[in-house]
Amino acid sequence: MKGHRLVYTPNGPLPQAGVVTGHCGRLWRHLQAALVALPLLLPAPDAGARAADDPASRAATVTLVCGPLPFVSDGTGCERGIGAELARAACDRARLTCTFQQFPWPRAQKEVEMRQADILIGPFRTPEREAWMEFSREHFYVDQMWLFRAVPDHGPIPGADGLSHVGVPLGWAVGGDLASRTGVTLEIVCTVDIGLNLITAGRLDAVAAHARAVARYLNEHPGVRFLPVGQPLSVQRSYMGFSRTFAGSLERRLFETAYESLLADKLYADILARNKPFPDMRTEVATRGHQFTNEP
Repeated sequence: MKGHRLVYTPNGPLPQAGVVTGHCGRLWRHLQAALVALPLLLPAPDAGARAADDPASRAATVTLVCGPLPFVSDGTGCERGIGAELARAACDRARLTCTFQQFPWPRAQKEVEMRQADILIGPFRTPEREAWMEFSREHFYVDQMWLFRAVPDHGPIPGADGLSHVGVPLGWAVGGDLASRTGVTLEIVCTVDIGLNLITAGRLDAVAAHARAVARYLNEHPGVRFLPVGQPLSVQRSYMGFSRTFAGSLERRLFETAYESLLADKLYADILARNKPFPDMRTEVATRGHQFTNEP
């Protein structure tokens, strides 16, 4: 077929438009016109078919994990708390099928790092975590990290001096200059509760934590008192964290769009109001967190 260029299809060669000559060229031009007119003759798809093509309407399974973080992801299955409730509402708003599972905090992080889960609820943003996880653009909570010490029944309220043994919860990002303080030994504790128990037993001087973790302990142990001392170690923000494989997906974009819309919604203010660590703390929607009426 001299003078023709062929495009091979499963049913044999097909001449390319604008290249062939003679009778085959005229036939191909007629065929092109017929193909252009064909969509005009077909019925328009119904609403159900259009919805099926809408990415937001497609069912997708997203796996979320959390740790037992007081007032952020409470309960046994991430069902309560600021971050957990926002994550569930975002799944509903984005029309995603989501599963939730709670693990000890170090294990929950590892699930996302090993790409066994898609979203981690409530991590603080650190350079170490950014190596294996992407963070949401917007945070949903702000914590001040403090050193907490026990208040004796009799005697002066302790200050920030005289610290030699400080507990740091496993898997936490507390920030600050603790590691460089002269004469201070850092001891890893599995949970904040264990660290506070060690203070009452005289084995630790202080524990690095935030107010919401200590508030939960005080609610369960009304006979003891702990207060923050000195200046805050750092200010940390809670985000949604995405595994590397999930970060570039359509489901991540749908989830994050819904999540960001919730931060401007009255529902977010309601969630904050329900999850105050201390009754006398005030809700600060603008800064996304809670503050003491009089900062300690």
